[in-house]
Amino acid sequence: MTEYEKIKKIETSVGGYFGGYYQVGVDLENNLVSWTHGGEGELEETVHRTIRLATGGKFVEQLETLDLLNWEAEYVDQGIMDGTQWHIEIVMDGHTIAKHGSNDYPEQWGEFRQAISKIARKPFR
Repeated sequence: MTEYEKIKKIETSVGGYFGGYYQVGVDLENNLVSWTHGGEGELEETVHRTIRLATGGKFVEQLETLDLLNWEAEYVDQGIMDGTQWHIEIVMDGHTIAKHGSNDYPEQWGEFRQAISKIARKPFR
């Protein structure tokens, strides 16, 4: 079993002062996805859905291709005060790995956002 196959859940969020925020939870043990968007003076919207086991497996393969577990713990651009913040929590057997950033991103960030949008069937920007 690879380290990626030990992932039980991914919780991720992205947002900033302008544009509101997005939160997505992917529960691979129970095959559930939750998506929330809020901010911008609008009411918060939340959607829950079930995913197929195969969909969860493909998602884990994408995370491995993106080398998610080996991303740095922190990506911060000190020169920008306002902007976009993001956070990822990876729940595994017995521990949680956290990654976050402020106005700076790992090289694979765009592909990660696409993978999250695809599994949630909703935007994650």
